Amino acid sequence: MDWKKSFFLLLISLSGLLSAQKAGGKDIWSGTYLVNETNNGVAGITDTLVVARIKDADPAEIPAKEKSDLVRWSMTSKRDGGKDEITVKRFIFDVENGRDAYKEFGWTDLHKAGKMNCIDGGHFFICQTQPGTSVTFGKDEKYVTKTGVFGIWLHYGIVELQKK
Repeated sequence: MDWKKSFFLLLISLSGLLSAQKAGGKDIWSGTYLVNETNNGVAGITDTLVVARIKDADPAEIPAKEKSDLVRWSMTSKRDGGKDEITVKRFIFDVENGRDAYKEFGWTDLHKAGKMNCIDGGHFFICQTQPGTSVTFGKDEKYVTKTGVFGIWLHYGIVELQKK
């Protein structure tokens, strides 16, 4: 086999590998999550959330600040029988246009290093990091995540999530 054919086969192999990695790494959120409350002395699983990739947002129907990332997921709770479906999106990280949702929590460096990713559902958000990570909120509040996946609900607090 001459070098041109070898080179061509190598390129095809690499392109297939890169495409598979890109496709595999694209959706880290879809799946089923067990919810363990950490507040109010509650122990054990209190809910199950189902997150599924849905159609991208229509740029004509969303605010300009959200147009840098149109990817969306639906989330339902088994506790309410899946009746209420919420649309969630990734934290906006569009530094070129001065938008960084991680900055509010001091997590920009974690996100840039590939160690923190979050999705936003309006009154709550869910983040993925490494298990055992100490996550700081505000000036002096810290939480050590056991599973690497945690959620924060507005006016409620932190929950630990476990992806099944």
